[in-house]
Amino acid sequence: MTTSAHLDAAAVPVLPGEQARVVLEVRNSGTIVEAYTFEVLGAPAAWTVVEPAGLSLYPNTTGQVTLVASPPRDTTVPPGDMPLAVRVLPQERPETATVPEGTLQVLPYAEVTAELTPQMTQARGRARFRVAVDNRGNHPVAVGFKGADRSQALDFKLPSAATEVAPGRAAFVQVPVRAKRRLWRGVAVPHAFQLTVTPASQQAVVEPVVLDGTYVQQPVLSSALLRAVVAVVALAGILLGIWYGLLRPAVRSAAKEAVKDPVATAATQAASANQKADDAKNAAKGAEQAAKSVGATPSPLAPGQGPEAPANAELFSTRLTAGAAGGGSGTGTYPVPPGKTLRLTDLVLENPQGDSGTVTIAVGGKTLLAPALENFREQDFHWASAILATEGQKVTITVSCHQPGTPAGGGPAPTQCAAAALISGTLE
Repeated sequence: MTTSAHLDAAAVPVLPGEQARVVLEVRNSGTIVEAYTFEVLGAPAAWTVVEPAGLSLYPNTTGQVTLVASPPRDTTVPPGDMPLAVRVLPQERPETATVPEGTLQVLPYAEVTAELTPQMTQARGRARFRVAVDNRGNHPVAVGFKGADRSQALDFKLPSAATEVAPGRAAFVQVPVRAKRRLWRGVAVPHAFQLTVTPASQQAVVEPVVLDGTYVQQPVLSSALLRAVVAVVALAGILLGIWYGLLRPAVRSAAKEAVKDPVATAATQAASANQKADDAKNAAKGAEQAAKSVGATPSPLAPGQGPEAPANAELFSTRLTAGAAGGGSGTGTYPVPPGKTLRLTDLVLENPQGDSGTVTIAVGGKTLLAPALENFREQDFHWASAILATEGQKVTITVSCHQPGTPAGGGPAPTQCAAAALISGTLE
């Protein structure tokens, strides 16, 4: 054997985004001058270089080169021990090539970001916020949530358990917020609050993320509604005044004149009838007996009860997904249950892979939205006037895939487009 080489047996720690240097010692045990080149093997080859790239040694001499490992600071480099191997290639006698091995200890790091959408919304009751949490580290983290406002006027419906977020992935958490006391009338009241996103990791220290938001509480009875009620009451008063002051006396006078002559005629006919009463008494008795034999006339039916008032509207939220290969299309559907009406007020579209194509949202077979996928990763819509879907109608999401995209933070390339829609509102 004319060539030997070895690396330090101890694991060399390295933090992604930084460098680690490992010394490789090479010995020429032959009788001629030998030139060496080097080739890093395995996963570290993409981000490890040898300095210098070549080495020449006289017989029975030893030389050193340095392996400079620079793992990138992204989710593609998981923490833990990673084999580090390099092939030492002699130019004169390539058959004596050797492959010394060492170990890199990739250290864990954590980087978590969060975003609150929308940052401000207004409602009379419960408002709906959503928190998107991105794990940009190289190991999973568990995320907890806490909400607070300075005046302690709000209630936050937060998840009771921690949310697990994989490296290079995002988690979306719904956070309903409502005021503890209703505002019946007056002007809208803004409530500023903070949501604290607290990541927990046993491998690295992660700072919490504080998100600012505003919930604008609207009065139940708006000024426009109050003005309308006052106008209706005033109109009713005017109509009552017209009836009692003008129309009612005129109607009474016309009625008296209309019945004056018929009353006189009726009195004359009554006097004549009294004279013939005795003659008709027996006939009346016979008619009475005949009527009794026929039977009594049935009384009118009692009025029935009307239908019960519909139940109070229930909060509603569901997530529709659809996927399709390139050049194809796929559909996800939600049918409105029997006897229910869906009042659609909020819609959030998700395109987590960055696909290209179109996504179509339809209600009852009519297209509501049809944006291009390449124009967004996430997009939300809110309607002050709700979109109604009655029983039997369907809310559908249809994906027409042109080309699958690439997930944020890298990862394996998907084989098909994938989109989702979170629809919210009430069922009543």
